[in-house]
Amino acid sequence: MGVEGQMTRILNTTFSPVSHPLLPTKAAPGQLSFVEIQKALHLLGQLPTRQFFLFGSAISQSPSPTLHNAAFGALGLPYVYELLQTPDVGDEIKTTTLSPNFGGASVTIPFKTDVLPLLDKLSPAAEAIGAVNTIIPIANDAGGSRRILYGDNTDWLGIRECIRSRMPSHVLITAALVIGAGGTARAALYALHALGAEHIYIFNRTRSKAQELAAAFPDMTVELVDELGQWPNAGPSPNVIVSTLPPAATTTDSNHAQNAVYLPTTIFDLDHDGVVLDAAYKPAQTPLLALATKVAKSWTTVQGVEMLLEQGYNQFELWTGRTCPREIVAKQVWKYYTS
Repeated sequence: MGVEGQMTRILNTTFSPVSHPLLPTKAAPGQLSFVEIQKALHLLGQLPTRQFFLFGSAISQSPSPTLHNAAFGALGLPYVYELLQTPDVGDEIKTTTLSPNFGGASVTIPFKTDVLPLLDKLSPAAEAIGAVNTIIPIANDAGGSRRILYGDNTDWLGIRECIRSRMPSHVLITAALVIGAGGTARAALYALHALGAEHIYIFNRTRSKAQELAAAFPDMTVELVDELGQWPNAGPSPNVIVSTLPPAATTTDSNHAQNAVYLPTTIFDLDHDGVVLDAAYKPAQTPLLALATKVAKSWTTVQGVEMLLEQGYNQFELWTGRTCPREIVAKQVWKYYTS
Protein backbone atom coordinates (compact mmCIF):
# COMPACT_ATOMS: atom_id res chain seq x y z
CA MET A 1 0.00 0.00 0.00
CA GLY A 2 1.03 3.64 -0.25
CA VAL A 3 4.09 4.95 -2.06
CA GLU A 4 6.07 1.80 -1.24
CA GLY A 5 3.55 -0.34 -3.09
CA GLN A 6 3.40 1.70 -6.29
CA MET A 7 6.17 -0.27 -7.99
CA THR A 8 4.22 -3.51 -7.61
CA ARG A 9 1.14 -1.83 -9.05
CA ILE A 10 3.24 -0.75 -12.04
CA LEU A 11 4.94 -4.08 -12.70
CA ASN A 12 2.01 -6.37 -11.96
CA THR A 13 0.40 -7.80 -15.11
CA THR A 14 -2.85 -9.38 -13.89
CA PHE A 15 -5.84 -7.85 -12.05
CA SER A 16 -3.99 -4.66 -11.15
CA PRO A 17 -6.27 -2.31 -9.19
CA VAL A 18 -6.32 1.11 -10.83
CA SER A 19 -7.73 4.52 -10.07
CA HIS A 20 -9.24 7.02 -12.49
CA PRO A 21 -8.88 10.83 -12.71
CA LEU A 22 -12.67 11.23 -12.51
CA LEU A 23 -12.91 9.57 -9.09
CA PRO A 24 -13.17 12.09 -6.21
CA THR A 25 -10.67 10.07 -4.13
CA LYS A 26 -8.46 7.06 -4.73
CA ALA A 27 -9.87 3.78 -3.48
CA ALA A 28 -6.61 2.89 -1.72
CA PRO A 29 -3.34 4.64 -0.82
CA GLY A 30 -0.81 4.56 -3.64
CA GLN A 31 -3.30 3.53 -6.29
CA LEU A 32 -2.40 4.71 -9.82
CA SER A 33 -4.44 5.34 -12.93
CA PHE A 34 -3.95 3.28 -16.06
CA VAL A 35 -2.28 6.23 -17.80
CA GLU A 36 0.12 6.76 -14.89
CA ILE A 37 1.09 3.08 -15.01
CA GLN A 38 1.78 3.23 -18.75
CA LYS A 39 3.96 6.33 -18.34
CA ALA A 40 5.88 4.69 -15.49
CA LEU A 41 6.43 1.52 -17.55
CA HIS A 42 7.83 3.67 -20.33
CA LEU A 43 10.26 5.44 -17.98
CA LEU A 44 11.38 2.06 -16.62
CA GLY A 45 12.12 0.81 -20.13
CA GLN A 46 9.29 -1.73 -20.08
CA LEU A 47 7.16 0.06 -22.67
CA PRO A 48 9.37 1.29 -25.54
CA THR A 49 8.49 4.12 -27.88
CA ARG A 50 6.84 2.94 -31.10
CA GLN A 51 6.25 4.73 -34.39
CA PHE A 52 3.18 4.12 -36.52
CA PHE A 53 2.55 5.37 -40.04
CA LEU A 54 0.01 5.86 -42.78
CA PHE A 55 1.43 4.63 -46.10
CA GLY A 56 -0.11 6.28 -49.17
CA SER A 57 0.03 9.13 -51.65
CA ALA A 58 -1.90 12.41 -51.42
CA ILE A 59 -2.58 11.81 -47.71
CA SER A 60 -1.72 15.21 -46.22
CA GLN A 61 -5.33 15.83 -45.12
CA SER A 62 -5.95 12.40 -43.62
CA PRO A 63 -7.64 12.34 -40.18
CA SER A 64 -5.78 9.11 -39.29
CA PRO A 65 -3.00 10.84 -37.27
CA THR A 66 -5.65 12.63 -35.21
CA LEU A 67 -7.49 9.33 -34.66
CA HIS A 68 -4.55 7.26 -33.47
CA ASN A 69 -2.60 9.96 -31.63
CA ALA A 70 -5.76 10.83 -29.67
CA ALA A 71 -6.08 7.17 -28.66
CA PHE A 72 -2.40 6.86 -27.72
CA GLY A 73 -2.61 10.03 -25.64
CA ALA A 74 -5.79 8.98 -23.85
CA LEU A 75 -4.15 5.74 -22.69
CA GLY A 76 -0.74 7.23 -21.93
CA LEU A 77 1.02 5.08 -24.52
CA PRO A 78 4.42 6.39 -25.74
CA TYR A 79 3.50 5.97 -29.39
CA VAL A 80 3.40 8.40 -32.31
CA TYR A 81 1.47 8.10 -35.58
CA GLU A 82 2.80 9.95 -38.64
CA LEU A 83 2.21 10.24 -42.38
CA LEU A 84 4.58 8.60 -44.84
CA GLN A 85 3.63 9.94 -48.26
CA THR A 86 5.43 8.35 -51.20
CA PRO A 87 4.67 7.90 -54.90
CA ASP A 88 5.04 4.12 -54.68
CA VAL A 89 5.83 1.21 -52.39
CA GLY A 90 9.59 1.59 -52.57
CA ASP A 91 12.72 1.62 -50.43
CA GLU A 92 11.39 4.27 -48.04
CA ILE A 93 8.49 2.08 -46.94
CA LYS A 94 10.66 -1.05 -46.83
CA THR A 95 13.24 0.67 -44.62
CA THR A 96 10.52 2.01 -42.32
CA THR A 97 9.00 -1.43 -41.74
CA LEU A 98 12.40 -2.87 -40.77
CA SER A 99 13.08 -0.22 -38.12
CA PRO A 100 13.28 -1.65 -34.54
CA ASN A 101 10.73 0.90 -33.27
CA PHE A 102 8.24 0.30 -36.10
CA GLY A 103 4.92 -0.39 -34.39
CA GLY A 104 2.63 -0.80 -37.38
CA ALA A 105 1.08 0.99 -40.32
CA SER A 106 -2.17 1.85 -42.01
CA VAL A 107 -2.23 1.42 -45.79
CA THR A 108 -4.45 3.49 -48.02
CA ILE A 109 -5.06 4.09 -51.72
CA PRO A 110 -3.26 3.19 -53.93
CA PHE A 111 -1.06 0.78 -51.96
CA LYS A 112 -3.55 -1.72 -50.54
CA THR A 113 -2.48 -4.40 -53.01
CA ASP A 114 0.97 -3.03 -53.94
CA VAL A 115 2.21 -3.58 -50.38
CA LEU A 116 1.44 -7.33 -50.38
CA PRO A 117 4.93 -8.46 -51.54
CA LEU A 118 6.45 -6.87 -48.40
CA LEU A 119 4.38 -9.00 -46.04
CA ASP A 120 5.26 -12.38 -44.58
CA LYS A 121 1.76 -13.50 -43.62
CA LEU A 122 -1.86 -12.44 -44.09
CA SER A 123 -4.92 -12.79 -41.88
CA PRO A 124 -7.68 -15.02 -43.27
CA ALA A 125 -9.76 -11.91 -44.06
CA ALA A 126 -6.91 -10.12 -45.83
CA GLU A 127 -6.10 -13.26 -47.79
CA ALA A 128 -9.70 -13.65 -48.93
CA ILE A 129 -10.03 -9.95 -49.76
CA GLY A 130 -6.67 -9.76 -51.52
CA ALA A 131 -5.86 -6.34 -50.04
CA VAL A 132 -4.55 -5.01 -46.73
CA ASN A 133 -4.98 -1.74 -44.88
CA THR A 134 -3.14 -2.73 -41.70
CA ILE A 135 0.43 -3.93 -41.11
CA ILE A 136 1.41 -5.42 -37.75
CA PRO A 137 4.98 -6.46 -36.83
CA ILE A 138 4.86 -9.59 -34.70
CA ALA A 139 7.52 -11.83 -33.14
CA ASN A 140 8.77 -14.58 -35.40
CA ASP A 141 7.24 -17.89 -34.28
CA ALA A 142 10.48 -19.63 -35.23
CA GLY A 143 12.26 -17.78 -32.44
CA GLY A 144 14.45 -15.64 -34.67
CA SER A 145 15.34 -12.05 -33.84
CA ARG A 146 13.58 -10.72 -36.95
CA ARG A 147 9.91 -9.84 -36.63
CA ILE A 148 7.53 -10.81 -39.38
CA LEU A 149 5.12 -8.40 -41.05
CA TYR A 150 1.50 -9.48 -40.72
CA GLY A 151 -1.11 -7.98 -43.03
CA ASP A 152 -4.73 -7.56 -42.00
CA ASN A 153 -7.79 -5.74 -43.30
CA THR A 154 -10.08 -3.70 -41.06
CA ASP A 155 -11.82 -1.87 -43.92
CA TRP A 156 -14.35 -4.68 -44.18
CA LEU A 157 -15.06 -4.45 -40.45
CA GLY A 158 -15.66 -0.70 -40.77
CA ILE A 159 -18.00 -1.18 -43.72
CA ARG A 160 -19.85 -4.04 -42.03
CA GLU A 161 -20.39 -2.11 -38.80
CA CYS A 162 -21.53 1.07 -40.58
CA ILE A 163 -24.16 -0.90 -42.49
CA ARG A 164 -25.17 -3.29 -39.71
CA SER A 165 -25.72 -0.53 -37.15
CA ARG A 166 -27.94 1.51 -39.48
CA MET A 167 -30.00 -1.09 -41.30
CA PRO A 168 -33.22 -1.88 -39.38
CA SER A 169 -32.88 -5.29 -37.76
CA HIS A 170 -35.94 -6.66 -39.55
CA VAL A 171 -34.63 -5.73 -43.03
CA LEU A 172 -32.65 -8.29 -45.03
CA ILE A 173 -30.06 -7.20 -47.58
CA THR A 174 -31.73 -8.47 -50.73
CA ALA A 175 -29.12 -6.93 -53.02
CA ALA A 176 -26.14 -4.59 -52.70
CA LEU A 177 -24.24 -2.40 -55.14
CA VAL A 178 -20.50 -1.70 -54.99
CA ILE A 179 -19.21 1.21 -57.08
CA GLY A 180 -15.51 0.90 -57.92
CA ALA A 181 -13.08 -2.00 -58.24
CA GLY A 182 -10.05 -1.15 -56.11
CA GLY A 183 -8.80 -2.39 -52.76
CA THR A 184 -11.68 -0.89 -50.78
CA ALA A 185 -14.18 -2.47 -53.18
CA ARG A 186 -12.67 -5.85 -52.33
CA ALA A 187 -13.30 -5.17 -48.64
CA ALA A 188 -16.85 -4.05 -49.44
CA LEU A 189 -17.61 -7.33 -51.24
CA TYR A 190 -16.31 -9.32 -48.28
CA ALA A 191 -18.33 -7.24 -45.81
CA LEU A 192 -21.54 -7.51 -47.82
CA HIS A 193 -21.12 -11.26 -48.13
CA ALA A 194 -20.62 -11.47 -44.35
CA LEU A 195 -23.84 -9.49 -43.90
CA GLY A 196 -25.74 -12.06 -45.95
CA ALA A 197 -26.35 -10.07 -49.15
CA GLU A 198 -28.15 -12.38 -51.57
CA HIS A 199 -27.06 -10.50 -54.71
CA ILE A 200 -24.02 -8.24 -55.11
CA TYR A 201 -23.64 -5.92 -58.09
CA ILE A 202 -20.40 -4.23 -59.19
CA PHE A 203 -20.14 -1.13 -61.33
CA ASN A 204 -16.85 0.27 -62.57
CA ARG A 205 -16.08 2.48 -65.52
CA THR A 206 -13.35 0.07 -66.64
CA ARG A 207 -15.36 -3.11 -67.07
CA SER A 208 -12.32 -5.39 -67.22
CA LYS A 209 -11.35 -4.38 -63.67
CA ALA A 210 -14.86 -5.18 -62.47
CA GLN A 211 -14.63 -8.58 -64.16
CA GLU A 212 -11.28 -9.21 -62.49
CA LEU A 213 -12.72 -8.30 -59.10
CA ALA A 214 -15.77 -10.53 -59.53
CA ALA A 215 -13.54 -13.44 -60.53
CA ALA A 216 -11.53 -13.01 -57.32
CA PHE A 217 -14.60 -13.97 -55.27
CA PRO A 218 -15.84 -17.23 -56.85
CA ASP A 219 -17.86 -18.20 -53.74
CA MET A 220 -20.11 -15.14 -54.03
CA THR A 221 -22.95 -14.27 -56.38
CA VAL A 222 -21.42 -11.21 -58.03
CA GLU A 223 -22.87 -9.63 -61.17
CA LEU A 224 -21.54 -6.79 -63.31
CA VAL A 225 -23.61 -3.68 -63.94
CA ASP A 226 -23.10 -1.87 -67.24
CA GLU A 227 -25.37 1.06 -66.42
CA LEU A 228 -26.27 2.28 -62.96
CA GLY A 229 -29.98 1.87 -62.27
CA GLN A 230 -30.25 -1.09 -64.68
CA TRP A 231 -29.87 -4.35 -62.77
CA PRO A 232 -28.79 -7.51 -64.64
CA ASN A 233 -31.29 -10.27 -65.35
CA ALA A 234 -34.10 -8.12 -63.94
CA GLY A 235 -32.64 -8.69 -60.49
CA PRO A 236 -33.81 -6.95 -57.32
CA SER A 237 -32.89 -3.34 -56.67
CA PRO A 238 -30.14 -2.92 -54.08
CA ASN A 239 -31.01 -1.72 -50.60
CA VAL A 240 -27.33 -1.16 -49.77
CA ILE A 241 -24.95 0.94 -51.87
CA VAL A 242 -21.23 1.30 -51.15
CA SER A 243 -19.13 3.67 -53.22
CA THR A 244 -15.39 3.03 -53.00
CA LEU A 245 -14.29 5.58 -55.58
CA PRO A 246 -11.44 7.84 -54.44
CA PRO A 247 -12.13 11.57 -54.02
CA ALA A 248 -10.38 12.27 -57.32
CA ALA A 249 -12.93 10.14 -59.19
CA THR A 250 -15.80 12.50 -59.91
CA THR A 251 -19.43 11.44 -59.52
CA THR A 252 -22.39 13.55 -60.55
CA ASP A 253 -26.18 13.51 -60.76
CA SER A 254 -26.04 15.38 -64.07
CA ASN A 255 -26.02 13.29 -67.23
CA HIS A 256 -24.38 16.16 -69.13
CA ALA A 257 -21.12 16.16 -67.16
CA GLN A 258 -17.96 14.89 -68.82
CA ASN A 259 -15.48 12.38 -67.34
CA ALA A 260 -17.71 11.62 -64.38
CA VAL A 261 -19.76 8.68 -63.11
CA TYR A 262 -23.42 9.56 -63.64
CA LEU A 263 -25.66 8.74 -60.68
CA PRO A 264 -29.32 8.44 -61.72
CA THR A 265 -32.04 8.56 -59.09
CA THR A 266 -33.05 5.05 -60.16
CA ILE A 267 -30.14 3.55 -58.22
CA PHE A 268 -32.26 4.00 -55.09
CA ASP A 269 -35.22 1.78 -54.31
CA LEU A 270 -37.53 4.48 -53.00
CA ASP A 271 -40.12 2.01 -51.72
CA HIS A 272 -37.85 0.42 -49.11
CA ASP A 273 -35.36 1.31 -46.39
CA GLY A 274 -31.71 1.29 -47.36
CA VAL A 275 -28.19 2.35 -46.44
CA VAL A 276 -25.74 4.21 -48.67
CA LEU A 277 -22.08 4.54 -47.68
CA ASP A 278 -19.47 6.61 -49.49
CA ALA A 279 -15.94 5.67 -48.42
CA ALA A 280 -14.56 8.99 -49.66
CA TYR A 281 -14.41 11.34 -46.66
CA LYS A 282 -13.76 14.56 -48.55
CA PRO A 283 -16.02 16.34 -49.21
CA ALA A 284 -18.31 15.25 -46.36
CA GLN A 285 -21.39 15.44 -48.57
CA THR A 286 -20.34 13.64 -51.73
CA PRO A 287 -22.59 13.77 -54.81
CA LEU A 288 -23.84 10.26 -53.98
CA LEU A 289 -24.78 11.14 -50.41
CA ALA A 290 -26.29 14.47 -51.51
CA LEU A 291 -28.46 12.68 -54.06
CA ALA A 292 -29.60 10.13 -51.47
CA THR A 293 -30.50 12.90 -49.03
CA LYS A 294 -32.47 14.66 -51.73
CA VAL A 295 -34.49 11.81 -53.25
CA ALA A 296 -34.26 8.74 -50.97
CA LYS A 297 -35.87 9.87 -47.73
CA SER A 298 -36.09 6.36 -46.28
CA TRP A 299 -32.38 5.68 -46.81
CA THR A 300 -29.68 6.31 -44.21
CA THR A 301 -26.48 7.97 -45.42
CA VAL A 302 -23.05 7.17 -43.98
CA GLN A 303 -20.11 9.52 -44.45
CA GLY A 304 -16.66 8.20 -45.20
CA VAL A 305 -15.24 9.54 -41.94
CA GLU A 306 -17.60 7.22 -40.04
CA MET A 307 -16.11 4.23 -41.85
CA LEU A 308 -12.63 5.64 -41.20
CA LEU A 309 -13.37 5.71 -37.48
CA GLU A 310 -14.74 2.17 -37.34
CA GLN A 311 -11.82 0.63 -39.21
CA GLY A 312 -9.40 2.74 -37.14
CA TYR A 313 -10.79 1.47 -33.84
CA ASN A 314 -10.02 -2.07 -34.99
CA GLN A 315 -6.55 -1.10 -36.20
CA PHE A 316 -5.71 0.39 -32.82
CA GLU A 317 -6.78 -2.77 -31.01
CA LEU A 318 -4.73 -4.98 -33.35
CA TRP A 319 -1.61 -2.89 -32.73
CA THR A 320 -1.90 -2.40 -28.99
CA GLY A 321 -4.10 -5.19 -27.63
CA ARG A 322 -6.08 -2.43 -25.89
CA THR A 323 -9.69 -1.39 -26.36
CA CYS A 324 -9.76 1.90 -28.25
CA PRO A 325 -11.21 4.86 -26.26
CA ARG A 326 -13.82 5.43 -28.96
CA GLU A 327 -15.69 8.37 -27.50
CA ILE A 328 -12.51 10.41 -26.98
CA VAL A 329 -11.18 9.51 -30.42
CA ALA A 330 -14.43 10.25 -32.26
CA LYS A 331 -14.71 13.66 -30.60
CA GLN A 332 -11.18 14.63 -31.69
CA VAL A 333 -11.58 13.32 -35.24
CA TRP A 334 -14.90 15.11 -35.81
CA LYS A 335 -13.37 18.31 -34.42
CA TYR A 336 -10.46 18.01 -36.86
CA TYR A 337 -12.75 17.03 -39.71
CA THR A 338 -15.24 19.86 -39.31
CA SER A 339 -12.47 22.45 -38.96
